[in-house]
Amino acid sequence: MRIPEELLHFIWRFQLFRPFHLQTSCGKSVEVISPGRYNVDAGPDFLFSELLIDKQRWYGHVELHVESKEWMLHRHHQDPAYNSVILHVVWTGDSSCYLSDGTWIPNLILNNQVEEGLLGKAMDLLHNGNWLACAYRMKHIPMHVKLQAIQRSAVERLESKTMQIMTLLERYNGDWERVTLSLIAGSFGFKVNKQAFLDWSELISLRILSKISDKPLQIQAMFFGQAGYLNAYKGKDSSVLNLKNEYHFLKHSNGLSEMTSFQWKFLRMRPYNFPTLKMAQLAGLYSLHINWFSRILNVYAIEDLKQEIRDIVIPTFWRRHYHFEKCTDDHNTALTEAFLDILAINCFAPLLFAYGKHIRQANYMDKAMEWLERIAAEDNVISRNYRKAGLPSYSAMESQGLIHLQSNYCDVKRCLSCPIGAYILQQPLSF
Repeated sequence: MRIPEELLHFIWRFQLFRPFHLQTSCGKSVEVISPGRYNVDAGPDFLFSELLIDKQRWYGHVELHVESKEWMLHRHHQDPAYNSVILHVVWTGDSSCYLSDGTWIPNLILNNQVEEGLLGKAMDLLHNGNWLACAYRMKHIPMHVKLQAIQRSAVERLESKTMQIMTLLERYNGDWERVTLSLIAGSFGFKVNKQAFLDWSELISLRILSKISDKPLQIQAMFFGQAGYLNAYKGKDSSVLNLKNEYHFLKHSNGLSEMTSFQWKFLRMRPYNFPTLKMAQLAGLYSLHINWFSRILNVYAIEDLKQEIRDIVIPTFWRRHYHFEKCTDDHNTALTEAFLDILAINCFAPLLFAYGKHIRQANYMDKAMEWLERIAAEDNVISRNYRKAGLPSYSAMESQGLIHLQSNYCDVKRCLSCPIGAYILQQPLSF
């Protein structure tokens, strides 16, 4: 039976083979003192291993393949990066293997050293038809193992977002306020208008925004004008015409450019999520503060930051409108608590975490995770499906972990890299 190479890595990493009387294909005894550090980057699979081969102590790297001939097929014999390999661990085969300097290295064949029951459990886990491969064992998994899987995935998700933020930081020449505007704008766009809000944020000048920071009307005019809404307006409402006049002045005095209004999507959206109303709220946010990154850094509790945002002022025009052209019944224009949580989850906490990692200050990273732990878990299809399967979430930190777990582990069957899958395979065969 051919096994996945990932399973062979797992067996070696956790030493799930008979440890006694191990011998290389040429008859040399092998004792594993340390299997080495698992390497997920280029190079040998396990680094800094410690072995006794024929009672002689060796320190070096270990390479694993399902078939011994893969050493030559992968051209490791021509790669100096593999010259520190001291043992070639394989599932089957006895092809001779050499380093680039011609040194012969021994093969350790494991297919007769692993219990059949372990292979059966692994195949059950990797090839069953459940959307969640471990669902059939979930009720037997201790809570601490479940939490480990969720929490590790949550941190990995923050690390992934940090990489995206670092890309933005490089693009904006180290300007954290510029990065913050981009992230906030993307959050206001939700999925449907996220790209449009990101394109719009590219046009906004923080220098000009700082000059008009005490003039909410001009901020509204600048935001809506550069979004292309004011050019498209053909009505006669005095408040909108006033915005058009303000934008005309700002545009010609500062050389502003704008988007076209057809880039914004309204179809099949709830009116409260129309990009026009969200833009009015975003303008209210930046009328309250221009330097939101500084606010995020200096606020201690996420609730204090959310309370500040609750105080933003939206022009009364928007109490009777969802967009510029049509009047509606009176409605609330305040940001909902659910949306404040979205801002905290997708913008504020990742920014804090990324900044802390960038300057190597763990206190910011810890504060970001604490903020996520104080926000209720998101209620979406992913969190509901995991709850039904026996993996509930109680905070945004945990629901974010589940999102990452699904896309990076469960959907792609990386069970052997997940604490839950590892726990299942390491239990006695009767488990």
